[in-house]
Amino acid sequence: MSALKLVAAIGVSAVLAGCASAKAAAPAAPAAPAAPTSTTTTTTTAEPPSASASMVCGPEIAKDVAAILAASPAPTTTSTWTDHLFTCTYHLPSGTLVLSVKESPDTPSANTYFTTLRQQLGTTSQLTGTLGLGNPGYQTADGTVVILKDAKTLRVDATALPAASGPNKLTRADVAYEVATDVIGCWNGD
Repeated sequence: MSALKLVAAIGVSAVLAGCASAKAAAPAAPAAPAAPTSTTTTTTTAEPPSASASMVCGPEIAKDVAAILAASPAPTTTSTWTDHLFTCTYHLPSGTLVLSVKESPDTPSANTYFTTLRQQLGTTSQLTGTLGLGNPGYQTADGTVVILKDAKTLRVDATALPAASGPNKLTRADVAYEVATDVIGCWNGD
């Protein structure tokens, strides 16, 4: 089993467990790193981001990022909301991890943004089957994962992290994929 497929299997299990625990009472879990503090630095779009977009900087995903990378102290975050693009930057001792969600007005616009972003990123490979959690997606070898769900495009950019991160020495691509599956697995389509 390839490392990415192993990460995918672990990520899907973690996503389902994490989202389920947020919706129903669950037994006490082992202590996790503290959630990072968050600040919003720029807002230039009249209406606020959706709950699913801002979730990339929320406590559940922040806890997942801290756990995946065994970040101690917990990373701080900054976020921006410009032109319907919500961006959350996790400031880790070893570098930054950037999550962004483009909220398009409709599915055709989202498809155009998704395709244009792929062209801008250069060489990518398609996420297939379980790797895309049933959604179209692609990744770069250097650590960016992009997944389209409905009219939202999620981008996880781990290119500023070390080549091997966290206690499991995950590649940048594996970190990006694991975080992306955590987000996509919890989106409820708002």
